[in-house]
Amino acid sequence: MQTEQFITDVAERAGLTDRELAANISHATVEVLCMYLPAQQTFALASQLPKELAKSAEAGAQQAEADARDVTLAQFFDQVAIRCHRSADEIEDGARAVATTFQNALSRSESIDVALDAPAALEALLTG
Repeated sequence: MQTEQFITDVAERAGLTDRELAANISHATVEVLCMYLPAQQTFALASQLPKELAKSAEAGAQQAEADARDVTLAQFFDQVAIRCHRSADEIEDGARAVATTFQNALSRSESIDVALDAPAALEALLTG
């Protein structure tokens, strides 16, 4: 899947008419997610994403802390919102749309691996 198609899918799923916002939410969601994945899983994920989004995955991996495994869904949305300069309420549907779009962009086995390696609070978001 190409970046433009990924962002178009996110915008459609979230009901966003602002493509720039859809792109910002896409990049921020990937980055924050990868802050909570093991490095090896982040690189496997990045290899299946469009190049521009893979860069966001790598940026998230660089910010990851070894013990940063606990995050609530609300904290996750807050971190995405900060990167988008919006409120969590404004980005939540978009972040959920990114998680759904992963299912089309990633192989089924990679989607499952990401969900299993993510913190428990994000599992429903990633499998939803």
